Amino acid sequence: MRLATSVPSYKISYHTDTTARKTEEHYMANTNTTRSVPQGDIFDVPMEVAPEGPALPFLDATEEAPGAVPAYETTKPCDEKGAKKTRLNVAHMDELRAEEAAFIKILLSLHYDSKVLTPCICGKASRVRKVGCSDCLQGELLCRQCWVNKHRSMPTHWALVWNEKDGFFERHNISRVIKNSVIGLGHHGERCEFADMARTFTLVDTNGIHATSIAFCRCKTVDGQRGAPEFQQLLAAGIFPGSIKDPKMGYTLGLLEYYRQLRSQGKGSAYNFVHDVYINFIAITRFHQHLDILMKRGHAHEPDAALPGEVDRPYPNRPVGFVGLLCAACPERAINMPLIVNMPRYLRHLVSRHSTLDGNFKANLFFKRDDGSDTALTDGNMYFPRQAEFDAIAKAYVIPEEDKEVPCKAHIGSICHQGHVKYRNTAVSGVIACACDHAIAGSLVDMPRGAFAIGTFAQREHLKHTNSPPPPPAATTPNVMSYDSYCSFVVNQVKRAIALFPEEKWLHQLLALVEGQIPADHINGHGVDCQTVWQAVYFACRAHFHGETAEMLWAFLNPLGSSTRQMTGAARHDIMNFVLDAWNTWKVLRQAKLLAAERQDALGLFELHMAVVADLSRQHASKVAGWSQLSRTTTKSAGGKLSSVYQHESTKVLTIESMLASMIAEERDKPTRKEGEEARTSAAQWIHDGIQIERHELFLIALLGSHREHPLQDTWEVIKKLRDSLNLELKKFREWQREIYPRLTLSALDIDEPELTAVQLPSYRIKHGQWAATSDDANTHDSELRQAGILGVQGASVALSAVKQSRGLDYRGQAGMTHSQRNLQMAELMKTFEITMYNRARGALIHLGHMAKDNVEPFPPMSARDTRRKDTHLHHAKGDSRLFDGTAWYLQSGVTISRGSLASMLSPNKRAPDSEDNEPQLLVGTQTLKRSGYKGSPRTAKRLKDIMPPDAVVSSSSSSSSEAEDSNLEMSPAKRARGQRAKGAKKSKTKAKKPDGWIWLDRVMRGQMLGDEGKLAEYKKESDCVQWFRAEAEMYRWLEQYERKHAEMMRVIARFQHDSAVWMGRAAREEGLGGGVNGGVAFARMQATMYRRLEHNAKLVIKIDRWRDVVFKWMDDMGIRRAYKDF
Repeated sequence: MRLATSVPSYKISYHTDTTARKTEEHYMANTNTTRSVPQGDIFDVPMEVAPEGPALPFLDATEEAPGAVPAYETTKPCDEKGAKKTRLNVAHMDELRAEEAAFIKILLSLHYDSKVLTPCICGKASRVRKVGCSDCLQGELLCRQCWVNKHRSMPTHWALVWNEKDGFFERHNISRVIKNSVIGLGHHGERCEFADMARTFTLVDTNGIHATSIAFCRCKTVDGQRGAPEFQQLLAAGIFPGSIKDPKMGYTLGLLEYYRQLRSQGKGSAYNFVHDVYINFIAITRFHQHLDILMKRGHAHEPDAALPGEVDRPYPNRPVGFVGLLCAACPERAINMPLIVNMPRYLRHLVSRHSTLDGNFKANLFFKRDDGSDTALTDGNMYFPRQAEFDAIAKAYVIPEEDKEVPCKAHIGSICHQGHVKYRNTAVSGVIACACDHAIAGSLVDMPRGAFAIGTFAQREHLKHTNSPPPPPAATTPNVMSYDSYCSFVVNQVKRAIALFPEEKWLHQLLALVEGQIPADHINGHGVDCQTVWQAVYFACRAHFHGETAEMLWAFLNPLGSSTRQMTGAARHDIMNFVLDAWNTWKVLRQAKLLAAERQDALGLFELHMAVVADLSRQHASKVAGWSQLSRTTTKSAGGKLSSVYQHESTKVLTIESMLASMIAEERDKPTRKEGEEARTSAAQWIHDGIQIERHELFLIALLGSHREHPLQDTWEVIKKLRDSLNLELKKFREWQREIYPRLTLSALDIDEPELTAVQLPSYRIKHGQWAATSDDANTHDSELRQAGILGVQGASVALSAVKQSRGLDYRGQAGMTHSQRNLQMAELMKTFEITMYNRARGALIHLGHMAKDNVEPFPPMSARDTRRKDTHLHHAKGDSRLFDGTAWYLQSGVTISRGSLASMLSPNKRAPDSEDNEPQLLVGTQTLKRSGYKGSPRTAKRLKDIMPPDAVVSSSSSSSSEAEDSNLEMSPAKRARGQRAKGAKKSKTKAKKPDGWIWLDRVMRGQMLGDEGKLAEYKKESDCVQWFRAEAEMYRWLEQYERKHAEMMRVIARFQHDSAVWMGRAAREEGLGGGVNGGVAFARMQATMYRRLEHNAKLVIKIDRWRDVVFKWMDDMGIRRAYKDF
């Protein structure tokens, strides 16, 4: 199957697998230059999942073979096995400094030549060597005449003439080496025999400004004139004239090309580059770049005329005279894809055009003294619109009141800054750009006083590049638009277009159908409704379109702002057009490599997200079939409330007390209630009770750690009551233990610190080498009970998420803030306690022989990082698409997401999503009250540290951020807990008040419930549903991203193929008109070859459609509806 092209599919390994061996390939010229527009249905050929492409016919070609030329190759990295070094190695600098004396000696020796004043190689006795060259590498010392003869075609090299009086080499230009030495034109450096007296001339090259002399050719031409015009003679010699009439200054073409690249990449100013001839230089460089672009875009070869054998223009839907560069991957009907494409609606992401809008107030223009005589060379033909049209619209357009308000009431600069007084000293406050999702600029429009409505103008200019004239309605390309303030921009989008461009019906129709979103970096600055409606990741057929690509242009353009804001309006437009065209060229030439990398990235993330969805589906197998039938579209009730399957519905009824009461009540009831209804033998019941006693001991240890950091009387009272209860449980347990093990000798019970008593269950005794003292039945019971309770950490993690969600609703004032902080600390304590129990149970299973010590299956070691879960009550955050839940959430169904896979996808510096430092600022309370709480880990008591189990976690206030950031997956939680006090933490000397302590825990221990336990269960149930829908959305978006990159790759191949064929057609036409090969023919052939080589390097195997049936068969087996069919 082929999409948008009829070229065959190829596979080039080094584009898609950076770890594979890179084989050298060469390209053999293709003799078939016939251009054909690809047609047909993309589903003509059934999908084949994994066949390799055909062998390339030119794989065995060599550079010596006829017609074979080397392709543009991808260079190998400096270090293929390890990470590239970003800093200079200190040892390298030491190595250089060690040879400092040798470097200085040799550099000084270059200022003298031992052959000076010796006979020259010409053999004439009167001539001695005394002239060298500063620009020739390893140049030989010659006599004056020999040096001039050698440099007639290199007149800008500086001559180093030996000063016999003062004894050093002195720099001169060629006209001062010998008398009457001049630069001759028209005869390969020799002076014309009919030439007039030489004329003084200023020649500027990369090595300086030369005051020299030039002799023009005066041979008679065909029309009887004495030589060609002087500016033409200069240009033919490689010197760009500074004027047309009587030129007295010129610039080498090498200098102009060097400065073009310097300004495009380094953004250096012309004034600093060449101060002495600045005025003339800026005019010449501007005109030279204009000519360079005209040639590269084919405007020297009649670009708007049909090629031989064709009836239409080569690019029929582009504006006549357009010289900009369009994205090769974006859809352009009949150029890089068929004119008509038949496809299901849920695959529209394969042919849609994604574009972004963004304003930039650094690319402004000051008021300048401009008489209006300067006009832009690129007026309306590149990225800025025609100035006359813009002036008319800017003068007549009035910003309507409805465009000055944001529906979500967020502070959006593009709206709030409209007409702001800060722009009163600027003729243009900035520019607004429209770019595609590949960060290739499509249009730029000036903003008068920050009017964001000019974004519609930028939209129109961008769309006009492929709709002049527009294709038939059946060939309309779906459009997706992203803008910082799209929630307000979309309200009057069509109405604004009608007011600005009343006659352009095609534009009104396109904008009426456009889909929109708010960019990922800006949506969190909007209100809750906007975050629900305009979140890109929950839109079908968007792939992973973050909508921020227009922002990328500013990093490239902003350094130029200090120069362009001082220019005339026309010069500013030209220079910004030229610089952005260099950016576009750089992006297009490297587009195939980038798309291949993005495709591989998307495939890896899709596989990971699909594993997550499969795991969640198995965990909720009885529910997912019903969930999958729900609509993914956001709905709005009659009362204006928004509803979405990706958001919680009932979180407003949650309170911290009800959630924590449920958690602690469950912990309190564990020793008394039966874990399941099945009857247990006496040995099994004894082991069960022993496990519960271990839980109480570790819970008490955790409370002791909390008490050391927050020494409150209420907390100490709770600890004493827990110790009394634990003493009673231990007494009963030990009596039962004597009945099971009559020969067992027990030490005396420490009633002051019962939490230090060892509970000698079978796993404990085996750990200490007492194999003979245990029975097989007891070992089996111990193993089974450990496995049954090993997943309790999940409930504590979900509750922690709910606590953090409702934290901002709890407090007004300092007392409320302190109470909320204590609740959060308690939730953290419960989670770390569950982690401790998990690691204790895992250690017991290892001692019982259920699993090997180094095994990670079925129960890997757990740290706080493994309990991370993306909070379902929060809106989608930046980076969530590459963040996965911890391993604690994938233990039930056996699906494993390897840590190596996750590590390769996650940013090494990304903090955990439940990080307290990363907690979103809730729009309640005051900002003063939302400072981060105490982050230090408590210091363990001396005696407690000596006997604490290695898997115990003693932490009540350290946030998930510190756990995730300061730990690694193999480090035990106990090591992380033994930290120092946080910087700046002060001991509190104030008397503890009852509302700020752990009094609510005391109430629970007395049996006084604080809330409805069912609310937390309801939250957990809804959280599971939201988690599944969000995981499903991420899976589909990465699937679409993978497929979209396939389609874009094929469009790039088709575009390069089309461009190559067009240039070959131009070469053939030029050769026919000129009666043979000339410069125009050679240039066209060069451009054709460049695009043919780009096409070669971009070819890949592509298979898109029917593989979904194979990939998602597991969903069909579980009765899950594939939601993308409704998109």
